[in-house]
Amino acid sequence: MHCAGSLALALSLPRTARVEREAAAWGTCAHQVAERCLRTGVDAQLFLGEEETSGRFTFIVDEEMTNTVQVYVDYCRALAARAAATWVEENFSLAALGTPFDSGGTGDFIAYMPAEKLLEIVDLKGGAGVVVDVHENAQARSYALGAMLAHAGLDVDRVRTTIVQPRAPHKDGIIRSETFTVGELLEWTNDLLAGMGRADEALNALAAAQGNQVLLDEWRDAYLRPGKCQFCPAEGVCPALKNDALSMAAKWFDSDPDTGEFSPRNAPLDTSPEALAHDLDMMDMIQNWMNARRAYAQQLAESGETIPGYILVDKRGTRRWLETDEKRAALAIAKVTGLDAVDLFNTKLKSPAQVEKLIPTTVKKKIEPLWEMHVSGTNLVRESKTTRPAVGGIAKRWFEQPEM
Repeated sequence: MHCAGSLALALSLPRTARVEREAAAWGTCAHQVAERCLRTGVDAQLFLGEEETSGRFTFIVDEEMTNTVQVYVDYCRALAARAAATWVEENFSLAALGTPFDSGGTGDFIAYMPAEKLLEIVDLKGGAGVVVDVHENAQARSYALGAMLAHAGLDVDRVRTTIVQPRAPHKDGIIRSETFTVGELLEWTNDLLAGMGRADEALNALAAAQGNQVLLDEWRDAYLRPGKCQFCPAEGVCPALKNDALSMAAKWFDSDPDTGEFSPRNAPLDTSPEALAHDLDMMDMIQNWMNARRAYAQQLAESGETIPGYILVDKRGTRRWLETDEKRAALAIAKVTGLDAVDLFNTKLKSPAQVEKLIPTTVKKKIEPLWEMHVSGTNLVRESKTTRPAVGGIAKRWFEQPEM
């Protein structure tokens, strides 16, 4: 809906390049644990230390994953307690709308409350780097639409979409919702179908432009709209993103007309805050393109392609015991070293969040004086891309303002 040409670009990639990224694979594994919890009634802690695999990535289920999953599972279970019907990881299709291409999705958790004539769709987000806003979220609304189509016989007046994102702070909390009427959802469906129609138009136009650079440039300008590229599988090959990045770089560098190589442009230093803000904006665009390009090269290399001058090497490894059962491993180590098996274990105090799960809500305030929020430093970020409050300069934290 934002960038009509993104689908066409993604489908034009070699199949080996359309692979799952590590962050997405982590989220998929968290979803797998969450699904088992909801279907069997167990808590996420039961899977601590087990392996979860998604595509080419395998993760050890750690406390971060179990904590993330448990927040979502607790919310879903509370919802289920007042619902007449629930569905876990339900696949749905939008084909009934006469869409120009196959489309649909999977609802993580859906609950129907007949007394309220309310259908709620809950979406677990495992990401930590990008905060997902629920307000007018196109993905969440398309899930809501799919759920309505899949359960057309339900008496529903209102629909609620809820995002659970425990690893990313947000001004509205880690669980945030948007509620709208069925009429408002149907009105939004017109925007969705218009976006899909334009995406289909871009698909046909790209196929017609192949081999003609003039037509490809016209297609780029007509159908590509950088700005929400982070989760686009074609980010690393997007001609619009590259064109914008090189346009920004041209403001700092001169290009040799014969070799195409860049060299720094002679220019006076400008240390004003306004110039810094302008340069930071350009750096973001260039850095995003470079990161996407590197990620695409990594995907191609891992699929067997040769990148001239580059090779794949193993990441720095860490040693671990062959025996996965800790008690048996400790006994084996103690036997050959003469150490006491008890001395082979570390003990660690539970975190405030973990302790809060063990006590009633009314007792939580009693432990507030016993913990603090530790902050290790500051980051300079774009104001429009964060929900965290500004802290001001470091000097303001350590020095009092002089009295006037």
